[in-house]
Amino acid sequence: MKILTVYNLEFPAYVYELNICGYIFKRASNYENVFAGLQHTITVSGGEFPIRPNTGTHQATATVEIPDLEDSCILPWVKESKFSNLQDVLLFLSLFTGRNVFALNPGEEKFPLRPDSRGNFWGGQFRLSAYSNARWRNSKTGEIRTEDRMKGVPIFDWHCFDDGIEKTITDLLKLIVSKDWTEIYANGYFIFTFRQAMKQEDVEVAFLLCWTIWEHLFTVHNRKWMDDSSIEQTRGEKKISFVLYKYFGKVIDNFARNNIKRLVRARNKLMHFGTPSDSVDIKEMQMFIRLTEQIMSMILNLKPSNVLNSIDSLESFLIKK
Repeated sequence: MKILTVYNLEFPAYVYELNICGYIFKRASNYENVFAGLQHTITVSGGEFPIRPNTGTHQATATVEIPDLEDSCILPWVKESKFSNLQDVLLFLSLFTGRNVFALNPGEEKFPLRPDSRGNFWGGQFRLSAYSNARWRNSKTGEIRTEDRMKGVPIFDWHCFDDGIEKTITDLLKLIVSKDWTEIYANGYFIFTFRQAMKQEDVEVAFLLCWTIWEHLFTVHNRKWMDDSSIEQTRGEKKISFVLYKYFGKVIDNFARNNIKRLVRARNKLMHFGTPSDSVDIKEMQMFIRLTEQIMSMILNLKPSNVLNSIDSLESFLIKK
């Protein structure tokens, strides 16, 4: 059996093992210590482990057992790499944990590690779109109960855990390999762009990358009746208006159209002159990024979270004078 070392995988509280598409991820024996060595930006108490702010470094937090027969990768990785489905799994683990999760063969850890060891700056709403599978485990007996069976039971010896990420990634990998999904979204290359956008600390860079995703979505939904030249010549406000209607059902009036044009001017000034625009403020660019997180949840058949009130912000934006 082949076993690889996995870096930066943060397990859900009281979840010790994940089985995703036959890849079995297990916590490292010193998980509590290496977990503390990851980057943490706030103090948290009351969870499985206390969390203290820490600049952090890469940490070997897990191992993964590789199945004897592996499928080829689904996403369009570099062809020469000959990646297996494991790379797809690791990418989505990165998106749903907010960290750069990767696996190394024995001995590879001696070479410089290229991924960033910091957590993702964006992606909180997307991560909350994962399925929930909350249950309770008795710390003494190991017995597992559902929420319904815990009604009226003292919880002193019980820990709540949620391994919904296991089903989430398994199901979405089945989705993106399906004929129906690939007919609409082609090879899903924009998932790579989304991954890069979520890593950016500078709001302007994340905004531009998310804009690229919206333009790509306009293309995949209009490819059947528009050629490349027509797509390229379509004005930015029409593309953004189309995506807002397609995914949020927003009918664009004159006020909304003028506000969308403000976004377009901001995007153009960043792209062509490298400077931020006075036509939009930071909060409006943040709204655009968070709407992108919700769109990605919809594309992957998940229920988008609105915990940061992105929809309310969109409503206000569209009617702003």
